[in-house]
Amino acid sequence: MNYGLYLSANGISSSQHKMSVLANNLANVNTTGFKPSQVVLGERERAAERLGGGTDSKALLEQLGGGTRIGYSGLRMTQGSIERTELKTDLALMGKGFLSIESDTRGTNAFTRDGRLRFDGDGFLRHASSNRPVLDDTGGRIQLDPDQQLRFAGFGAGGELLDRDDLNRPFATVGLVDVDPLSIRSEGQNILSTEGRVNASAATEVIGGAVENSSADPVTGMVELIKLTREIEMNSRLIQYQDAMIGQAVTSLGRVV
Repeated sequence: MNYGLYLSANGISSSQHKMSVLANNLANVNTTGFKPSQVVLGERERAAERLGGGTDSKALLEQLGGGTRIGYSGLRMTQGSIERTELKTDLALMGKGFLSIESDTRGTNAFTRDGRLRFDGDGFLRHASSNRPVLDDTGGRIQLDPDQQLRFAGFGAGGELLDRDDLNRPFATVGLVDVDPLSIRSEGQNILSTEGRVNASAATEVIGGAVENSSADPVTGMVELIKLTREIEMNSRLIQYQDAMIGQAVTSLGRVV
């Protein structure tokens, strides 16, 4: 196989992967609590660049680079802006922690940055987008009876469900967890999950009556999208040039004299 074709095709594949991630980020610029993904390209492993003594054509090829690879693909945990809603069941997170919610799959932990919550007919506190129960700091569901819901005064800085009749004795405390960004995967409906370990987050602050906006930057995203489009066009053009060169070589070298 022509090595130049391989490098160009590899460049297109990497750029297309970045473009797919970027398109998802741009589609979620207005999604509450959304954390954009980022892709970092690295260099593929290659043979030693230094060769001693005489070298043949095969050995010279070993000095060529190996093209690009996906070095890292994961969430960019930048803080989104805080928007006041004044709804008692809304909360925003400041810091790198997540709100713990109930997982649909055994052996996984689910969480979100989307703090739009509500109480259902049975008094369970649920994540509004997915309808999953919100978990407390011990891993159990949070349930308030009708009287407690009337006395519910919003969330404290530590995630406490405050009782307006006695602010020093909250009904419960929402679970806040820290997660390794490399282990996170998206499940849709603004839900993230991991099969890895989660730890209680002590550095995450809760702001009641507010939500965190998406931290995806549409301007930077559009500029990056234009750059990726040009990269794909250039690599496609190189493939055309190399294909024409191969055809000319076959025609010329394969001619019977």
